[in-house]
Amino acid sequence: MIGNRDIFLDRTNVNKFSIQLNHCGIQECAPGYTNSFQSNPYHLIHFVLEGNGFLELDHKLINVHAGQAFYIPAGVPAKYYASLSDPWKYGWIGFYTNTANPFLTLLFQDENVVQFKMPANEVEKNLLSIISVTDRRISEYTQYDRADFPGEQFTTILRLSDSLQANSRMLDFFSGLLSFQIPEDFAKPAEASPALKAKAFIDAHYNEPIRMQDVAASLNIHPNYLCAVFKKTYGQTPSDYLRSIRMAQAAMLLFLTDHSVSMIAESLGYANPFQFSAVFKSYYGLSPTAYRKKG
Repeated sequence: MIGNRDIFLDRTNVNKFSIQLNHCGIQECAPGYTNSFQSNPYHLIHFVLEGNGFLELDHKLINVHAGQAFYIPAGVPAKYYASLSDPWKYGWIGFYTNTANPFLTLLFQDENVVQFKMPANEVEKNLLSIISVTDRRISEYTQYDRADFPGEQFTTILRLSDSLQANSRMLDFFSGLLSFQIPEDFAKPAEASPALKAKAFIDAHYNEPIRMQDVAASLNIHPNYLCAVFKKTYGQTPSDYLRSIRMAQAAMLLFLTDHSVSMIAESLGYANPFQFSAVFKSYYGLSPTAYRKKG
């Protein structure tokens, strides 16, 4: 008999370790290229392969250059700019996971920008491997050049087998990143703060009819204390964060699916579609139906 056993995972909270790919890509930015968003329901990591630019996050402007990665957590508004003289070439991965996932803590150590130790050419090869699951041409390439793939050539994962394969390649890439980034004798991550635990709870349950009392109760703290520490850490209340996550997900569902407004409202934890529509219009300035038509 041969085998092995994983004792790293906490079996009582295994969902904390789950990671699911949302999208992945590589881009050579034009000089001065910018991208911004109010919030995304998924986490986002960019790996800068060449050039430099700026990340605007939490009211800070951070210069990010080749060999660094920047992390934008789910639900956090951000903007980034490529240099006018030496614009970025970067690869990115968007993925769903619990905010308290130890992978994020180990890789970024509570920072939003880190130096990645995996060679840039290895990072690029891993990203191309993930993309090649749906674009077989790319399996022949070890480096991306926009001259070979002009415009936006974005493919969609439509088969379960491809989804599993793309996700497995992403996990293999993340495993490689950690092996480069973390010493072999590393200790397990420190206990997460109440604010981070609350954010993780909301990330996991935003599609349920939760109240802030439920979030506070899950941490055995008073709702007022929860609100205070959360706002100090993230610059917004837990209720505002919950709304931003729901609205980002709602906008994506309205744009990408033909689900009814009622179905989307229910899938996001709203008691009825009228409540959902009122919140959506207050947030975006348009009703869900008008927003869908505009998109």
